[in-house]
Amino acid sequence: MILLIVGLALFVAVHLIPSVVSLRDALIARLGAGAYRAVFSLTALVGLVMVVWGFSRAPFEPVYTAPSWGHQFAMFAVPVSLVLLAAANMPTHIRAVLRHPMLLGVLLWALAHLLSNGDLRSIVLFGSFAGYAVLDLVSVGLRGKRPSTEKAPRLAMDAVAIVAGLVVAGLLMVFHHALFGVPVI
Repeated sequence: MILLIVGLALFVAVHLIPSVVSLRDALIARLGAGAYRAVFSLTALVGLVMVVWGFSRAPFEPVYTAPSWGHQFAMFAVPVSLVLLAAANMPTHIRAVLRHPMLLGVLLWALAHLLSNGDLRSIVLFGSFAGYAVLDLVSVGLRGKRPSTEKAPRLAMDAVAIVAGLVVAGLLMVFHHALFGVPVI
């Protein structure tokens, strides 16, 4: 469980740096934009590997019984969350309307997993991601940050986001057990 917690702390901490604008700007000034992105990406990757490995090694300790409808909700919510993640990085109408679809996608993904799993390691993992998403949503709201409007939303990009999200969801359903050690159903 320690590896999971340390990985989560590392992953979440590096993702909260952009919300502390003065810290982010100081790091970019010191390292340069390219090096900042490289260090950010490498740190996030190390944290993510630690999270996945830590989760797979953490013992299963039941805490609560997930609601009977939790798995069905997750089967709907996770593909939607993956579409939101895809739409966040494209000039889509989804992004224009929802403003921060990536954070909403992470929150939906985490809540879906909390509603379908009642063990301690799941609570730590998905509760951390849900907390991060809420904290960052509040932060971007307070800063008034809006997604870039450099490129006008295009319906073709919405279609790409939907197809990409659903393809990834399908692949995750097939390979979930092999990747994470936990079957989807």
